[in-house]
Amino acid sequence: MKKKTIQIFSNIKLINGLNIKTINTGIKSKTREDVTLVVFDELANVATSLTKSKTCAPNINWLKKIKNYGKAKALFINSGNANAYTGKKGYENVLKIVASISKIYKCKEKSILVSSTGVIGEQLPIEKILRALPIITQKKYKNNQCWLSYAKAIMTTDTFPKASYKQISLKNKKYNIIGVCKGSGMIAPNMATMLAFIFTDLPLSSIQLKKMLNSAIEKSFNRITVDGDTSTNDMVSFFSVKKKERVLLEPLNKNDLSKFQNELNEVAKELAKKIVIDGEGAKKLIEIEVNGAKNNSQAKNVAFSIANSLLVKTAIAGEDANWGRIIMAIGKSSASINQNSITILIGKHLIINKGEVSKSYSEKELTKYLKSNEILITVDLFLGKGTSKVWTCDLTKKYIEINADYRS
Repeated sequence: MKKKTIQIFSNIKLINGLNIKTINTGIKSKTREDVTLVVFDELANVATSLTKSKTCAPNINWLKKIKNYGKAKALFINSGNANAYTGKKGYENVLKIVASISKIYKCKEKSILVSSTGVIGEQLPIEKILRALPIITQKKYKNNQCWLSYAKAIMTTDTFPKASYKQISLKNKKYNIIGVCKGSGMIAPNMATMLAFIFTDLPLSSIQLKKMLNSAIEKSFNRITVDGDTSTNDMVSFFSVKKKERVLLEPLNKNDLSKFQNELNEVAKELAKKIVIDGEGAKKLIEIEVNGAKNNSQAKNVAFSIANSLLVKTAIAGEDANWGRIIMAIGKSSASINQNSITILIGKHLIINKGEVSKSYSEKELTKYLKSNEILITVDLFLGKGTSKVWTCDLTKKYIEINADYRS
């Protein structure tokens, strides 16, 4: 998946009407670019979904303040410092960034989105950033669309840059959907230390963007977990980029919008799965499908109970056929369960059949399957029609090393 991701960047078609600029300001490294600025020629329509963390970062508070405006001139992102739990000064620093960009582009402050990711509890090196903004905004400064530079500049503990790209034909005209994200640890539902930005050149209103984004998030970013921790900074933004010459000859009908929604869902799902496979220290992608619950909500509850179980995740990391841990995780969920009706498959291997160990179960064959890089766990509760699918990863010793040494 990592190699495929790099290939995606070379396939991305340009979206007229936006420019991407990246620069190193020395926030955490003297060599790596850590500030990204996406600038739109014309105000783009935008919708944003934000973390539900009760200790959210100042930039999230700024985004909450401007979210009803629905238009964007610029998107600012810095990595290496989350500017979270930094109090009044942290919010003032967000306002300084906004004011600087607003002055340069002569635009409304509420048209500027700000995103940060990195260490919590440290003040932004605001002077470094403010010195860099006049440089990065010069017309001669890397005025292009380098999506790979963008994806690399927003990384923290990520091991590879993440993107997804789809092209769709509507009314005999081609439109692009480009997604870029970062995320590796502190990943859980309601989004997490996860930043995702999706762009399209299809003309959509901010209301349409919001509806489509919410639908896509529920099927993707809200279905992943690495370590069960929800971040202070996560956000997903969806932009409809405008250009002067862009004209829709025919209005889109329901079928057109449905077709576009499906492609958007796939972009979001690809990004979400890349975050999971890049889970800190992860070696295996785990897909968990739960069927037969009383309703979809209960199915999702069971799926996440399994996905967040450290015992399940470490067993898979160790390629240990200890299926009892899955039974444990099902039992500790808050969903309705009849243990005599549970059926479990791992891959194509039937482990539990209606509450009893399957006569065909072979630990040797299951152990062989667990050596795969992608693991599928399917559970059927036989209580109703509820279904859900989530993604997680295994938990290795490397996760502890990365997080124990994160600030050193």
